[in-house]
Amino acid sequence: MGTSLPLHPSLAAALTAHGSDVEVSSKPQHQTGTGRKTSIAALSIHPSLPRVAYLAEDTASDFSARNKSKPGSTSLQPTVKNSRLVIQKFDCNVENIDSLAPSQGNVIATLKMTDLPQQINRFRQHKSKTSKISNQPFTLATLGSLKNITFLDRDALFWQTRRKYGIQSNLEASNASDRVLDVNANKCYKEMMGQGLCLGLQFTSVLVILQFDDTQSDPFTVLSCLEGQRALTNNGKDYVTQHVPSSAAVPITNSIIVYGCSDGAMRFHSLVPSMIYSSKSDTLSFSESSSSPPIDESEVKSAKNSRQATIKSVRGPNGRNDPVVKIVNVDPAYNENYNNEQDTVPAHIGGSAATVSNAKALVLSSRLLTIGASGVAFLWQVDISIDRASGTLRDLNVLPPLARLDGLGSLTVSPRKSPSPTSRSTRVGGFWGGITTKEPIVAPYSNITPVVFYDPHRDQVIWTLPYSAPASAIVHQRDFKLSSLAPNSPAAKKEVEDRAFVDKWAMYNGGFVKMWSMSLVDALVKATPGASSHRPPPIIPPYATMKLPLSLMCASKPLSMVPGLACAPLPASSLSCLCLSKDATELIVVSAPLTSVAAASDEQRVPQSPKAAAGKPPKTIFIESQTCHKIQLPRSSDASMTVPALISASHLAPDSVAVATDNGVAMVKLVDGNCWDDAIDSSLMGKGAVAKEPSSSAVPAGPIHTVISGGPVGGVGNNRPGVLFVENHSVLASRLGSSRSSSENRQPTVEKVDLADAMVLYQLEKASYTTTKETRTSKLIVSPLPLTSPPRLIPSPSGRYLCLLWEGKQTYDILHAGSLLVRETGDIRGQGVSPSCDSGDNVLSFAWIGDDDQFAVLRQVEIDYGLDGEVAADSDTTDKKSRPRVELFKLAEVEVGAPELAGGAGVAAATTVSVGSLTVRGGDRVVPQVLFGGPALCIGCSIMSANSMPDTDEGMAYFYTRKSGAIMENDERASNYMTVGTSIPYPDLLAWDDDGLLCAVAYGSRVAIYLSDPPKFTLLGSVNVVGGSRLGEAEQPIISLKFIHGVLYCSGPSSVHVVFLGNLAEEDTVCELDTYTIASSRSVPLQGTDRSDDFTPTPVITSLSHPHILTYHSGGLLVSTDVGLRLLPLSHPLIRIGTLLAANLTEKARKWIFDTPKAHHDFLAHFLIRRGRADLAIRDLNGLSLETYIDLCIRYERTSELENLINTHGGQVVKEISSWGREEGGYSAISAIGLYMLGKDKIDCVTRLVGQLISCGTDEGLVDAIKLASLIGALDQNGGGALLQNVIDVVHQKHPDNQVPLVSIVK
Repeated sequence: MGTSLPLHPSLAAALTAHGSDVEVSSKPQHQTGTGRKTSIAALSIHPSLPRVAYLAEDTASDFSARNKSKPGSTSLQPTVKNSRLVIQKFDCNVENIDSLAPSQGNVIATLKMTDLPQQINRFRQHKSKTSKISNQPFTLATLGSLKNITFLDRDALFWQTRRKYGIQSNLEASNASDRVLDVNANKCYKEMMGQGLCLGLQFTSVLVILQFDDTQSDPFTVLSCLEGQRALTNNGKDYVTQHVPSSAAVPITNSIIVYGCSDGAMRFHSLVPSMIYSSKSDTLSFSESSSSPPIDESEVKSAKNSRQATIKSVRGPNGRNDPVVKIVNVDPAYNENYNNEQDTVPAHIGGSAATVSNAKALVLSSRLLTIGASGVAFLWQVDISIDRASGTLRDLNVLPPLARLDGLGSLTVSPRKSPSPTSRSTRVGGFWGGITTKEPIVAPYSNITPVVFYDPHRDQVIWTLPYSAPASAIVHQRDFKLSSLAPNSPAAKKEVEDRAFVDKWAMYNGGFVKMWSMSLVDALVKATPGASSHRPPPIIPPYATMKLPLSLMCASKPLSMVPGLACAPLPASSLSCLCLSKDATELIVVSAPLTSVAAASDEQRVPQSPKAAAGKPPKTIFIESQTCHKIQLPRSSDASMTVPALISASHLAPDSVAVATDNGVAMVKLVDGNCWDDAIDSSLMGKGAVAKEPSSSAVPAGPIHTVISGGPVGGVGNNRPGVLFVENHSVLASRLGSSRSSSENRQPTVEKVDLADAMVLYQLEKASYTTTKETRTSKLIVSPLPLTSPPRLIPSPSGRYLCLLWEGKQTYDILHAGSLLVRETGDIRGQGVSPSCDSGDNVLSFAWIGDDDQFAVLRQVEIDYGLDGEVAADSDTTDKKSRPRVELFKLAEVEVGAPELAGGAGVAAATTVSVGSLTVRGGDRVVPQVLFGGPALCIGCSIMSANSMPDTDEGMAYFYTRKSGAIMENDERASNYMTVGTSIPYPDLLAWDDDGLLCAVAYGSRVAIYLSDPPKFTLLGSVNVVGGSRLGEAEQPIISLKFIHGVLYCSGPSSVHVVFLGNLAEEDTVCELDTYTIASSRSVPLQGTDRSDDFTPTPVITSLSHPHILTYHSGGLLVSTDVGLRLLPLSHPLIRIGTLLAANLTEKARKWIFDTPKAHHDFLAHFLIRRGRADLAIRDLNGLSLETYIDLCIRYERTSELENLINTHGGQVVKEISSWGREEGGYSAISAIGLYMLGKDKIDCVTRLVGQLISCGTDEGLVDAIKLASLIGALDQNGGGALLQNVIDVVHQKHPDNQVPLVSIVK
């Protein structure tokens, strides 16, 4: 009897919709004759959208055939019956693990793999110039197994090719043109990627690029098929393979891909015609010049390629015997700090001359890392020249390799002397079998794709080694270029001891994770002469090596782990790895601290970015990993099932992970806000979901960085701002320098802000790290403390204290800022003062109250209730219940000159005094859940439902402040607090401005702004801030609010927005709000982001990990993210003008107004009017349209300006506006202007206007002239009568037969 395992609902829906007869059941279904199941053979998650692609294979085992052959046999021979490629959407915003969408509507596309060979063979007949390998048609068997799936739609192309530039189009326009170019933007080539859903498939030795289109007869189209090349030998009788694809395709633009080949070269392939012409594919070695000769434009037209072609082939230093098995784009998700201008892309560090854009060509730069089968990787720079007129490729320049990374340490063999055998049989002894020989027969990565990833947030390359790695695989002694030691010398003996120690430490490992900091690589390359034919690239050792535990699955399976994910609960200075347990029942996150372990605990300066001293690399850090989080994966009831070891995650959006289980594909949400998520949805196994305890607040309480200005941290004499942050149990401070270029022509981009020379101000824990062993090339670090999430930093309004709130541990510490900062100056008076003032645990929320260093904590406490439900005094007859309670405290600062310090005693900088517990309005049914600080304490409360569960959806928030009498008597007891103002719905976030007048409240993605004028609390307006998440288009909750000089900035999980307020001076006017997106990771627009007809600021497209607003810095907006500081551009004129006006810097704002192009003056005028600055619009905008100018003059009673317009340009005005308003009936525009001016007693001006109407001579103008002359006569009978007669005379002259249609008006 066979058994059919329960099939994943979404997978069943996808297969059923496309012709597969399957059934979905939560119970095993018995079948006779065969046992059938569906397994996942390949898996890939989209880099930015909620999409996942996987290969589903239906396999069956023939029981009857087994019984006939061997009656006693129990083994089965599974055979693949059919396989399908499925692309599906998922919901990334759920609160727990979400199985793939069970509805058929979420299946984007499916492809029967049996249909693929036919389409490939049809494409090979006439499309591809490189299809020379064989005339034999492909079958599903000859294609081989599917090894990799790559998304190549427009969003994926952006994140892979343009993420450091921040815009979709190919950067800014030239000085000679205002158009924004996209590659091949003016030619809609069908072969171009990014149009709809595109996928790149890597088979055993074939690459295929597909485009799905349901509107065509064929559901998919083959855009390209790359199968290598063969040459005829033996008089044309035999074929000899020259090369085949050996890596997945990596996009360079939306029409150019690069892929590795078995002959050790990487080849650039163009899917569309280009200006690069080559009748023969030239292979450039690293020792030759890798740039094409200048293009003669007179030959371009006749030399254009008419079909796909390999436009360049570059072979690495390892030669033909080292196939390129993987290529990784290593461009960061921010602008590199090279101060590059708009039209100049300097050569990469280590390069020679700069490559400059001009009016005809735009040059873009990208970095690639190629990994060979031998385990050696090379770093390359690729410069792409694009023709501005046509958008086609002009040139592609590949510099010699800049650096070399040896992934296998001392075991790396480069260059290889002989090719690897073509046999793909499994090696004896696993991955490391045979590698330790002097010349391995089989290259290590001949059959296995190296587990190498790149973290674009932190600019790190992460390389994972399989389990049981020998110590020689992590030793990089030859990379340091050490001097030889004298035999039997003390140094030589120590060297032997060090090697024995490292060998012992490396034993019994579950693998290793190596990390290269690309900023360190850049610095070392810069200090090394560039590579050439006589000078190979420098070999750079890893910055850190993390040892994995034995409980993890074998890392030799390429998709069994994803290293280097930047998850929010982990500090930015850590190295992580997401992997499966050995039995694939758990998803495990392991991590180790990195940055501050480079310095001893007693050192003052801690380098936050790896640095190279005198061009020498720092010693490699060895550290063991810690298990940080575990998630139990759903399994079927059949324990004998073979579980696929497949994990896929995006380093741009690490919160959601796709995992293949024996029930199908499950989406795991690792992180909820800034905490780990461990809820599991077991519905796919027929079980109910495990509910998750509600959190007190899903919104983080604050950033992980805070800014201080002036003082020692800001630098003596220059008053530069400084930043405080906590890393690995230490409080550190760093200065901020100017990093943004002042060039007005520079393309706005996101910049990384380095925290250089950070100083340790205070150790929260003693013995955080211990260096147990240090060799000439490495240092072994032991961390006895668990790795914790960085705390949220909440400075007091007075600036004297800083709260460190660990939301995950529900603890807090309060530090005295002055005592922290005095340590840098070495002030003797503060040496005996401890910065720690207070600490507490079991705290759900924290908030500062007012400016007097009072604070409130929401603490979970046990309260004794009597039988009647009331609080009882006798604890013997009570029922203990846990309930949140609001407690108030006061900090009393200790003076530096106190007598205790004179004797050398150590005291705290301040003492904490309890002022009591606050009674929350509403009785026992109202349960406090969250605190918000400010001039008044805001307490968000839930309402206890009938089932005794708190319900925040129906909750309210109340404001509390001291009674007026208590303020006058300086009575700070909690009993003197009372509710003030009105209650508001339960908020997600609340923030006040510095003056305590404006209050911003966030509800989901909507912001409401109130004006506090006790006892009034007036709603000024609300606006919906639509910010897409890092995965998908759903609206995301606001996680940060801050007023900066009258402007409100808010951020979602991956977007930053600005809200400009209206005119607050006039109470009887509506406060109009304008909101603009500064940065976002939303879906890439279909066209270029710059539009000449729209003055609305265009957001920078970037990937931000939970940004929190800090302050202005160097002309931009400084935000704190989970992976460091980022500087967002505020260079758009509208943003500049709005921020300057809000800060009352009117004269500076006028400079930007004057520089605004006249085509945008109307748009800017309405923006200024909404800010209450109509005077600036009328006075400074000389490019306003006539309609807008007249409307502003009448609306804001600028009579003199309107009179001057009529007096100086009356004739032109009359001709242009003569037809306005007539088609709508009633008064014309000219009549309305005349009536307005008469109401302002401007009779002479209206008389001149009538004269201009008479001179115009049109019938409509004469009608208006008669009306206005009649009205003038009512005010001035003599002047009006003569003017009316003059008009009538003109009418009779024009119509001598008296056929005047308006005689009745004259009468």
